[in-house]
Amino acid sequence: MKTVSGPLHDVKEHVINLILNGELSPGDVLPAERELATLLGVSRPLVREALRSLEAVNIVESKRGAGTYVTDLSPEFLLAPLSYAFRLVRGSEIDLFELRRFLEPQAAAMAAMHLPDDDLGELDQLLDALDASDQHTFPELDIAFHEWIVRRTNNRLLLSVVRGIRDLEYQVLAVTANSAESRLLSAVEHRTIASAIRARDPERARAAMLLHLARVEDQFRPV
Repeated sequence: MKTVSGPLHDVKEHVINLILNGELSPGDVLPAERELATLLGVSRPLVREALRSLEAVNIVESKRGAGTYVTDLSPEFLLAPLSYAFRLVRGSEIDLFELRRFLEPQAAAMAAMHLPDDDLGELDQLLDALDASDQHTFPELDIAFHEWIVRRTNNRLLLSVVRGIRDLEYQVLAVTANSAESRLLSAVEHRTIASAIRARDPERARAAMLLHLARVEDQFRPV
């Protein structure tokens, strides 16, 4: 595998390491272009290009006349470019469900193993809201339910990937939400998954999630 290297990469890595090491925090102003150029032995135009690259992926933000700042580094903000990338790949609905089947059954199992005793209030609220949802409210509530499960894995990389495909999921759910029967089946399946997680039964949670995703996926397979 070819290693990315060169002065431009070095400048970007320097800024990233300042953040990772705690020398720069969200909202902090970066050293001036001239200072970075002198420190790293590169030209100011190259520093400017590196900062633009970091701004394109929402790590820093340039404010006219005030310098360049670290963004709030919120997952939603950082993952916005990833969401566009997934959409531009033009994968099919089946591709999306295959990806979800790789990830979410294991996430449900991990949630069952790691669930704290006092962490069920939000789950109950989501289930009740899903039961009462219509074609307009169902997609976002469904996404929130599945994300609730992934958050319980305590795996930030997994959560980042799941959030990165959220826009694609919404497009699929906007289709399935038009069917009252599909919404009803999903409500039953969601409660089955939740029951297994609540019982701290990882194998049952994994199986319930897999069956749920497979059933929804079948709606997009050609007859």
